[in-house]
Amino acid sequence: MNEEKNVRRGGGILTISLFAAAMVFFFLMGLLLPLRPAESETEKRKLKEFPTASVESVLNGGYFSELSEWYSDSFPYRDTWMELNDRMKDLYGIRTTQIIQGNAEKDDIPDLPLKTTEDAGEQMEEPSGDVTLEEPGDESGALDETQEPETTQEMTTMEPITAQRLGGVFLSEDTAYGIYYFNQGATETFLTAINRTAKKLEGKADLYCMIVPISASFYLSEETLKSTDGSDEKKALDYYYGSLDSSIKAVEIYDILNEHKNEYIYFRTDHHWTARGAYYAYRKFAEVKGMEPHDLEEYSTISFPGFLGTYYNELKAVQMEGNPDTIEAFYPLTCTTMTFTETSGNQLNWPIVNDVSNYNHGNKYSCFAGSDNPFSVIHNENVTNGEVCLVIKDSYANAMIPFLADHYETLYWIDYRSYNGNIISFVEENGVDDVIYLSGIEPMSSTQPMQRLSGLLP
Repeated sequence: MNEEKNVRRGGGILTISLFAAAMVFFFLMGLLLPLRPAESETEKRKLKEFPTASVESVLNGGYFSELSEWYSDSFPYRDTWMELNDRMKDLYGIRTTQIIQGNAEKDDIPDLPLKTTEDAGEQMEEPSGDVTLEEPGDESGALDETQEPETTQEMTTMEPITAQRLGGVFLSEDTAYGIYYFNQGATETFLTAINRTAKKLEGKADLYCMIVPISASFYLSEETLKSTDGSDEKKALDYYYGSLDSSIKAVEIYDILNEHKNEYIYFRTDHHWTARGAYYAYRKFAEVKGMEPHDLEEYSTISFPGFLGTYYNELKAVQMEGNPDTIEAFYPLTCTTMTFTETSGNQLNWPIVNDVSNYNHGNKYSCFAGSDNPFSVIHNENVTNGEVCLVIKDSYANAMIPFLADHYETLYWIDYRSYNGNIISFVEENGVDDVIYLSGIEPMSSTQPMQRLSGLLP
């Protein structure tokens, strides 16, 4: 009996010793500043920075609270530990069944457009909030003077928006689908801004509007869509387009995408469309504009396998990891390089289609158009039609840029989530002929992105 107790006691001491050793190890690892990451590749965000102490923050305890947040948020190999945690959860049962997460509140979609007459933008309620303008500072970067875009940009003080995908996620086997929720307030903010812009650009530039649907309405049955408690995406699109000022050229792409839904036009692990999906939308834009599009067979291509996108990063489903997406990119026919300006103001020359073969599995979508930057431009020396285009965009437009590049002497694109400037002034000062608003449908149901867009379109 005593021998059995001694064995148990010895086992308990060993367990406690191992546990204590592990705690000491992880504590010491956490103190190794060089190992602490500044950004999370999984969550695609900057992590907490080491807090600055002040007498007030030390006395009221705020400094120690921030210190604790920094310690846990930027722990060495944070993404690796999180991935291991998800794998441990999977040991309790592989998640091959349908999963819904992130349900949000939604508004009813009106049956009639908000306004369809030419004075729609003047009669709709203006969004609240003032935008303070400042003079732009000197820009520095890696370009030669002859390559710098000739622009005069008034700068605003609005903070960038880094989040892209909104709403919920529906998982079925190895494929995830976004769940769309209609928001009336955000919708009115958008319609007010774009209809107001149409009035200000009348006689100066043609304004196009292209809203990219997410994949759910193409691939999920009506019964399944109802079970997600999401909004009717097609009805919302009809409401958006039906409420535009009559001078805006609507590029309605739902039907052409639906015609090609049996092709690989949406990723399974990510919320974006593929370059092939963007190509069919480009053909629809060409039809509305009245220009001749290029055939898909004319383009040279490159593929990047092993892509696991935003849906995978949220769900960490093992069946998605076992069947990742492949990104197919199409090279422009007439040019290869572009210039983009980072949020810091630094300017870089960059390939329009970048080789991301060695990139992290979650960052391969950045092969298109330099990824998401406040301001980018292509000066195409092989196009001499004098036409200038500005794309007001979110990340869905990235896969479209290589197709548009062959049709304009100068192609600008501005990401409304991070750009600071007066877009109306930009159009006037740079002789822009075509303005294309191109965005996914999900951010258009969020108040913050639409208010930021409105602030750039005063």
